[in-house]
Amino acid sequence: MRLSDVIVLSVILSIFSTVYAGEISVLKKMDNRIEELREKTDSLSFISESFYKTCEGRGFSSLEEWKTVCQRLWQLESIEWKYVRPFDIRSDGNGLNLMCGTWRGCDGVKEIYCRIRS
Repeated sequence: MRLSDVIVLSVILSIFSTVYAGEISVLKKMDNRIEELREKTDSLSFISESFYKTCEGRGFSSLEEWKTVCQRLWQLESIEWKYVRPFDIRSDGNGLNLMCGTWRGCDGVKEIYCRIRS
């Protein structure tokens, strides 16, 4: 091999290695962002679905247990639930109540509502 071939090959390899390193860094950032979004989506799905199930009498045994488990599992700053107001009171005395679940985490404040039979 001649010296000029070695120099050309070295220049080409250095250019490709720089481009390759840049692409690896972009892929790593994208992978971190995807993982962050997956965690947010998983927490939102778990907390909201378990709230619905607990209000319907399935899932956790009580909303206090739901609150404790969710706060520990997803490292939430706060999580609360409350009755909002009577909703759709019927003449036979049976009706629907509106429940509100609220939580605060690293991605902001979220609320969910569920109607339950009284």
